[in-house]
Amino acid sequence: MTFPNENQPIALKETLVDLASFRFKERGPALLLHPVYAHENLVYAGGKITPVDKAEYARVRKENPNDLVNKFGLVYAKEAPLLLHRKCANVLIDVAIDMFRRYDQYTMVMDALRTYESGAKMQHNRPDLVASGLLAKAGNSAHNRALAVDSKLFVKDAADKFVEADEHGHLDDENMETNSRFYNGEMSATARANRLHRLQAWQRASVKNKVPIANLLSEFWDDRVPGSPADMWRVLSCRALCIGIDGNPETNHIIGGVRTAQAALHDKPLSRKLFAEQAYALFVAAWHLLFTPHKEQLETLLGEGASNPPELADFIFHEWLETIHDWDLEEAGFPKQCV
Repeated sequence: MTFPNENQPIALKETLVDLASFRFKERGPALLLHPVYAHENLVYAGGKITPVDKAEYARVRKENPNDLVNKFGLVYAKEAPLLLHRKCANVLIDVAIDMFRRYDQYTMVMDALRTYESGAKMQHNRPDLVASGLLAKAGNSAHNRALAVDSKLFVKDAADKFVEADEHGHLDDENMETNSRFYNGEMSATARANRLHRLQAWQRASVKNKVPIANLLSEFWDDRVPGSPADMWRVLSCRALCIGIDGNPETNHIIGGVRTAQAALHDKPLSRKLFAEQAYALFVAAWHLLFTPHKEQLETLLGEGASNPPELADFIFHEWLETIHDWDLEEAGFPKQCV
C-alpha cells in the first residue's frame, strides 16, 4: 500500500469500469442497472418503478414525496454510464451473483460514480437533504471517487415484473432513523432478513476480493470503502452485524472504544503512514477481542479467511483520492455525467 502525502488522482482509463458491460456473461440476469438521477418522471407504485405524466408526478411530489424514485431532480445525462472503481465493481458483481443464487433476488444499481458537478447540483436542488444527513456535500463522498454504490433488491412478481423487495425503505428514503443499519424499531421480518442478507453478501464478497468494505451504517442501500484510517471501526461494525453481534459503537464498548481512539489520531501530527499504521493496530486489537470466539461462525457464513482481519495493504481510503470531475471523465474518454 502507498501512503501519499497529497491526494492522488485515480487513473480513470485503467480503473473505472462501465457496469453495463463489466463481467456481463458471468453475472447473467443478477445485476440490473437503473441510473435514477437521469430520470425525473418515475415513482414507486405497488413496489414497481413506474413512469407517470407530469400531473401525476406533481401530485406524488406534493402528497407523498418519499415515493419519488429521484428526489433530486434531473442531474445525470441520459447517456451517462454507471461507472465504478474496478475493485468495488468486482465486489458488487460477486454480491449480485450471491444474492441471485441464494435468494432469487436481483441487485439493481441506482448510483455509482457521482462526479463533483453532479453532487453540487444535487446539493443545490435539495439543501434540506444535506442538512438531514442524507446527502454528503459535493467532494466529500466516496461516490465522488467511484468508490461507493447505491443499490436496492428487487424480485419478480407473478406477472414477471420487477418489484422492490422489502427492505423497509426506498433508495434515498427521507427517514434517517429507519435507514440506519442499527434501527431496531418496527420492521417486517422479511425486511430485516433482506437487510441482513445483503450485508452478509457484501462482507462475503469483501473477503473473497480482499477489499475491506465499510457498508454505510446510516443508509442500508449504500456500500463503500472506508473514508480514512479513522473509519476502520466501521468494518468491525459491519462484520459484527453479520453474525448477530451488536455493531453499534454507542452500545458496544469495544467498537466505541476503537472509534474514539482512531478519531483521536486526527489530532496528532502524524504522517499518513503513521496514521494508518496506528489506526490499524487499534483495529486489529479490537478485531481479535470481538471475533476470536466466533471464528468458526465467521468462516462458515462469510467464507475462508473471514475470521482474520483484513491486511492494511488491502484498504482503500477514498478521502486520500482526488474527487472526479466531469472534465476528468471527458479527458479519459468517457461522456460527462452532469446535464
